[in-house]
Amino acid sequence: MNKELNSLLESGLLSVPDDFTERVMRDIRAAPLPAPRRKWRERLQWLALIGSAVLGASELLAFIFGMWAATAAY
Repeated sequence: MNKELNSLLESGLLSVPDDFTERVMRDIRAAPLPAPRRKWRERLQWLALIGSAVLGASELLAFIFGMWAATAAY
Protein backbone atom coordinates (compact mmCIF):
# COMPACT_ATOMS: atom_id res chain seq x y z
CA MET A 1 0.00 0.00 0.00
CA ASN A 2 2.77 2.44 0.90
CA LYS A 3 4.68 1.66 -2.31
CA GLU A 4 1.61 2.42 -4.40
CA LEU A 5 0.98 5.64 -2.52
CA ASN A 6 4.60 6.74 -2.82
CA SER A 7 4.67 6.02 -6.56
CA LEU A 8 1.45 7.97 -7.00
CA LEU A 9 2.82 10.94 -5.05
CA GLU A 10 6.06 10.92 -7.02
CA SER A 11 4.33 10.82 -10.40
CA GLY A 12 3.50 14.54 -10.30
CA LEU A 13 0.36 16.51 -10.91
CA LEU A 14 -2.26 15.59 -13.46
CA SER A 15 -2.80 17.76 -16.49
CA VAL A 16 -6.30 19.05 -17.16
CA PRO A 17 -7.54 19.03 -20.78
CA ASP A 18 -8.08 22.43 -22.40
CA ASP A 19 -11.80 21.90 -22.97
CA PHE A 20 -12.50 20.59 -19.47
CA THR A 21 -14.46 23.65 -18.34
CA GLU A 22 -16.57 23.68 -21.49
CA ARG A 23 -17.44 19.99 -21.16
CA VAL A 24 -18.37 20.31 -17.50
CA MET A 25 -20.56 23.36 -18.12
CA ARG A 26 -22.24 21.63 -21.07
CA ASP A 27 -23.05 18.63 -18.87
CA ILE A 28 -24.40 20.91 -16.14
CA ARG A 29 -26.66 22.74 -18.60
CA ALA A 30 -27.90 19.41 -20.00
CA ALA A 31 -28.71 18.00 -16.56
CA PRO A 32 -32.40 18.01 -15.59
CA LEU A 33 -33.60 20.61 -13.13
CA PRO A 34 -34.07 19.43 -9.55
CA ALA A 35 -37.58 18.67 -8.39
CA PRO A 36 -39.34 21.66 -6.83
CA ARG A 37 -39.32 21.74 -3.07
CA ARG A 38 -42.52 20.91 -1.29
CA LYS A 39 -43.31 24.06 0.59
CA TRP A 40 -46.38 22.58 2.29
CA ARG A 41 -44.23 20.05 4.09
CA GLU A 42 -41.84 22.72 5.32
CA ARG A 43 -44.75 24.87 6.49
CA LEU A 44 -46.28 21.89 8.26
CA GLN A 45 -43.01 21.27 10.08
CA TRP A 46 -42.86 24.92 11.21
CA LEU A 47 -46.50 24.74 12.33
CA ALA A 48 -45.75 21.62 14.37
CA LEU A 49 -42.72 23.28 15.93
CA ILE A 50 -44.62 26.45 16.84
CA GLY A 51 -47.57 24.43 18.15
CA SER A 52 -45.37 22.33 20.39
CA ALA A 53 -43.57 25.44 21.66
CA VAL A 54 -46.91 27.09 22.54
CA LEU A 55 -48.11 23.92 24.26
CA GLY A 56 -44.87 23.64 26.23
CA ALA A 57 -45.02 27.30 27.27
CA SER A 58 -48.62 26.93 28.42
CA GLU A 59 -47.72 23.85 30.48
CA LEU A 60 -44.83 25.73 32.05
CA LEU A 61 -47.02 28.69 32.92
CA ALA A 62 -49.67 26.35 34.37
CA PHE A 63 -47.03 24.70 36.54
CA ILE A 64 -45.73 28.07 37.76
CA PHE A 65 -49.28 29.24 38.51
CA GLY A 66 -49.98 26.02 40.39
CA MET A 67 -46.86 26.43 42.49
CA TRP A 68 -47.80 30.06 43.24
CA ALA A 69 -51.36 29.10 44.15
CA ALA A 70 -50.16 26.29 46.44
CA THR A 71 -47.67 28.50 48.29
CA ALA A 72 -49.85 31.64 48.44
CA ALA A 73 -52.88 29.95 50.00
CA TYR A 74 -52.17 28.86 53.56
